[in-house]
Amino acid sequence: MTAKSVSSLAGYVGLLLASAAIPSLALAAEDADGPRSNEVSGVEVIGRREVVTATAIEAVEYGNAVQIVTAEDVRVSGATNFAELAQFLVKGVNIGYSPDEGEYTIRLDGGGDRDTLVVRDGVPLYDRGPALEDIWGSTTIDPHMIETMEVFRGGNSLFFGSNGGIGVVSLVSKRPDGSRKGEFGVSYGSFETREIWGNYSFPIDEEGRHSLMFYGSMLATDGPRIFNPDDLVDNVRLAGGQQDYPLNRNEIGVKYLWKISEDTELRLNGEYTESWFQDSFPSSEIHSPNTVRYPIFDAALDHRWSEHLRTEVAAYYSNPKIWNTELYPDICLVQAGCKDPATGVIHPFGEWSGLVFAAANHGYGASNERRAGFKEMGLTMRNTVAFEELGEAVAGVQIVSYHDDSAVEFPVPDDTATTTGFFVDVRPRIPFSPSTKLSLAVRTDILPSEDSETIWKFGLRQPLPWGFYVRANGGTSYSLPRNTELFNETLTVKGNPDLQAEHTETYNAGVGFEGSYGDIRVGLEVSGFKTEITDRIRTTTGFPVPPEGAFDARNTYYNDPALTKILGATADLNVAIGDAWKVNLGYTSQDASADSGLQKGEQIGETPAWFWSGTVSWTSPDRRWNVAVMPRVQGSEWATGGLTIKGRPQYRTNFGNYAVVNATINYFMGKEMQHQLQLRIVNLLDEDYAERYGFGNLRYSQAYARGQVKTTDPSYYYGYPFEGKPRSFYLSFSTRF
Repeated sequence: MTAKSVSSLAGYVGLLLASAAIPSLALAAEDADGPRSNEVSGVEVIGRREVVTATAIEAVEYGNAVQIVTAEDVRVSGATNFAELAQFLVKGVNIGYSPDEGEYTIRLDGGGDRDTLVVRDGVPLYDRGPALEDIWGSTTIDPHMIETMEVFRGGNSLFFGSNGGIGVVSLVSKRPDGSRKGEFGVSYGSFETREIWGNYSFPIDEEGRHSLMFYGSMLATDGPRIFNPDDLVDNVRLAGGQQDYPLNRNEIGVKYLWKISEDTELRLNGEYTESWFQDSFPSSEIHSPNTVRYPIFDAALDHRWSEHLRTEVAAYYSNPKIWNTELYPDICLVQAGCKDPATGVIHPFGEWSGLVFAAANHGYGASNERRAGFKEMGLTMRNTVAFEELGEAVAGVQIVSYHDDSAVEFPVPDDTATTTGFFVDVRPRIPFSPSTKLSLAVRTDILPSEDSETIWKFGLRQPLPWGFYVRANGGTSYSLPRNTELFNETLTVKGNPDLQAEHTETYNAGVGFEGSYGDIRVGLEVSGFKTEITDRIRTTTGFPVPPEGAFDARNTYYNDPALTKILGATADLNVAIGDAWKVNLGYTSQDASADSGLQKGEQIGETPAWFWSGTVSWTSPDRRWNVAVMPRVQGSEWATGGLTIKGRPQYRTNFGNYAVVNATINYFMGKEMQHQLQLRIVNLLDEDYAERYGFGNLRYSQAYARGQVKTTDPSYYYGYPFEGKPRSFYLSFSTRF
């Protein structure tokens, strides 16, 4: 362990011991302001008045921008997967990859996959990088189980851990509360989409101190067309590469609540999710089914020692695993032709031979189908203490440990990687300006390498007259290389064990207004953000060709020496007119580019220059009818790929500039309006657009097999869009009891 690490560890062990001693100090104190409960109602978060967690309340109080999406918002949207939900309801979000393909990530305010962290009930759904294939944790989320989605914009790694450098999407799922209640729903729609879901909770003792919830869901769909058949390489098409993209997801789980006392509760959860989806691409695979199994166990203990002190302890265990089959067309390399073993047909030289082959560890059966995955455990202890007129402080520790759980054939070490973080957040009360909320925080992580990373965070919020306010926050974060990036070894990609951590520094400030005029409630905020990313982890593309002409057959990972700068502006508007009309719109503009190199000043890939989205809804006077329209309009979005020569990619394609509108018509029945019938229309205007843009090559083409094109030829590479879902319809019925 380095001297720096020893010094940091010693200092924070002292902090932790002091934190552990807080109960004895605080028990004797009296809180002039009263306790802060687990959930606080009647507090506006960016214009919305909802029941939200204390974590979100505190974040807003100390200068963060937080958006709340509730279970009712989710029900009205009708979304069947988390990507659709986030794309239209979460402000500042861009979806990475393709929601209809079964793979996607959530990206906030110009960030990438590794600096927007998604957590569910405190469990991070971040891919540690098994060697076989990426595991997309967000795809396991069942929207019907979301009680509240809290979106923290700006750096939030202090409490949530690394990979939250630009934002955190924190999901609070439905849970037992000691009462008897349940939900059930079914849906059917385009592409033979079928869905069933439900949950039921009940007390198991007369007092309701112990209660259980059982929940589960099943989703199956043939899926829309992802790729244009004209984009398939000729031999891939001959071998049957043109196909549907089915997706199946099922989940089952159980939750337990023990109300130990008025001040203490224990929650336990165990769930198991399995998803199956197709993952072939136009230039290579003809058949590529994926199976993901994702068990999660988590526990949370919440205890209030006094009106001055609260302790929260949370722990989790997850063990995601994936099996990925990849079948490729076998090409006839015999000048006289190849005889098809099934039909006897002679296939010409350079064409598909009638056979297929599996990539190593990507086949079928025990001899060539390998499991990849990882095991992760986490423990967080957090103490919040109030010191009467002095303010309050939060101090604690977070431990995250993981190791590879892949088959021995993959060259990934099984060593356990443990990060231990110590954090403190001081929130002083300013005597001459008691309404000013100030937060100053620091965290030091002891890394698996025995080195350390120290990050900081600040927040400030100042109320102004007539309902106005100003706020600001900023902080730093980091993201360690994933196992895949360090150790991957395939025919086309090699790992880089010398990769360094990626670092993020971000600032966010805004001015807003919240007020009411009779039945009209208005919330408005205009803000800006600045983010700088150093040592950004990237991949080379398209078999790079160095200036001297030497050829390397594999791509790899590297730390980009250029500084990535992201400058952005946002505008959020929320208006409610009585109970009839609600308007919730968000606009984001982001200029994200490198400050040096041949691509200096060019917008980085898969980062829209601007977009706006939101919901406009109307509810009838008797509250039986509801119509919601959810638009998303965005500007240019670029993708780069192909041959890399002298540091520049061959292709730079704009696949943005589109407008997509979803809509739902909802009718509520029953005395308590507990039954909901919904018609959902996706892509109401039938916009022709791309969710993503990819690049392939002609390795399996007839031209390459016959020597008519080489890997160093520009014509060897080409691009293709991932098509967005066309106009489609879904009908669902759900009930609450």
